[in-house]
Amino acid sequence: MGKGKLALKGRKRRPWLEISRCETEKQYLNFQLKTLKQCHDGPVDIFKDRLATNGFYDRERFRFHGEGLWRAYEVLCPHDERKISRTVLDITGIHGLAALWIDQGRITGKRGAIRGRYTENEYNDITAWLNDLGIPAVVHRNQVSIARISLRNDSVEKLKDLIGSYIHRSMRKKLL
Repeated sequence: MGKGKLALKGRKRRPWLEISRCETEKQYLNFQLKTLKQCHDGPVDIFKDRLATNGFYDRERFRFHGEGLWRAYEVLCPHDERKISRTVLDITGIHGLAALWIDQGRITGKRGAIRGRYTENEYNDITAWLNDLGIPAVVHRNQVSIARISLRNDSVEKLKDLIGSYIHRSMRKKLL
């Protein structure tokens, strides 16, 4: 929902999930890979590497393929274009919300915000889904487009209570 990319790759056009993170988040990346292996039935193909950057830290990356990714690709990428719909949000549930917050959520002062490269419909679906989960959220717009989903202080506290146990210990800083 955040930093992962699901796309058809290779000569055989098979779905591959690619996730990359800064090397300081390697522990969380390994946790994500372990979780994927546990949740996936059947054989998987995994490719891990490190990408050089211009900065001090490199990026760690893995690519994951398994036959179960076809169904995920069909739901997440109808017509071969990524779209976060209400169906995707309902399927991913609280685990998806935790991943979304880790990748796209920020706390500034006492307020929270979710920012990403989402369409207006995706922003509206995420906001409605958060409200249905009991986390009051509103879409903030600037003069041109949607800027972010905003959460008040009480909403941030509800969010922390809801996803706190689903956040890996190496990423607890995202709840502070």
